[in-house]
Amino acid sequence: MTTKIVSTEELPLECRKLLANFGLKEVNFNEYDLESTEVIMAWPRQITKEIVGKAKYLKFIQTFSAGVDDLDFSVIPETVQVFSNAGAYALSVAEHTWALILALAKGIGLRKRVESYQIDGKVLLILGGGGIGSEVARIGKEGFNTFNIGLSRSFKKPEYFDIRDSITKLGEYITKADIIVDALPLNKYTKGILNYDILKFVKNKVIIVNVGRGETIDEDGIYRLLVERPTVRFGTDVFWRHNGKEDFESKLWNLENFIGTLHTAGGYASQEVLEKAKMRACENVYKLLTTGNAENKVKREDYI
Repeated sequence: MTTKIVSTEELPLECRKLLANFGLKEVNFNEYDLESTEVIMAWPRQITKEIVGKAKYLKFIQTFSAGVDDLDFSVIPETVQVFSNAGAYALSVAEHTWALILALAKGIGLRKRVESYQIDGKVLLILGGGGIGSEVARIGKEGFNTFNIGLSRSFKKPEYFDIRDSITKLGEYITKADIIVDALPLNKYTKGILNYDILKFVKNKVIIVNVGRGETIDEDGIYRLLVERPTVRFGTDVFWRHNGKEDFESKLWNLENFIGTLHTAGGYASQEVLEKAKMRACENVYKLLTTGNAENKVKREDYI
């Protein structure tokens, strides 16, 4: 059988069954497999010039990751469509987001008594209305009666937002928020969008949490804000990359109004979450090959 799908990762058994009729090859594929394949399933950094160059009949790339900012679009022909795994980690990351929010609000983990911030009924500003942002909004609305403002190009679950608007209105809404959640993807439009010039307008006692990408927030800007205004509290699961690698060493750790986790909200710390995410990617590929349509088509112009 001619190979139509090549995966750089071992896939769940249910995925193998789903894609069995398409000549799936996992992990130990060879040059012949690459030459005939139409689909590559991989993490963005695994899509190299060498691999793409050998895949003469390549039509589609499906990433296992939700974000594609690590994808080198310069090595991918414009005829090849790219699909992300957006939404695959939404629930686990949203749960983690609320863990950070509540830990910051209640001073959990500090060996001292600090003021406890109330959450119920507060204004929640969510940047990015995709899978993660919508789940954060749902939990906030159902669990804490939050008033939800979403700034995004689109909304996965618009019913959980009291106000929906464009990210270009960030300056207008940032002054109203008691809690700010950054769930933005990293692209040329969002890099450094939360810099000091915009962050300086936040309320006192605001809680800011980043579960998108480190580079959507300016590291020096958020550090300056936290030093100048100790009542502002910041938590993140994502850090800034240096020399192409996420660097978990940050001067922020020295501040009492900061907490962090080492990118553990998604699949890195949970095999259960990772297996479900792989299965979701497989289902998207199956839909693509059987119907010609699939979810989460990436806009190249957002990145190049």
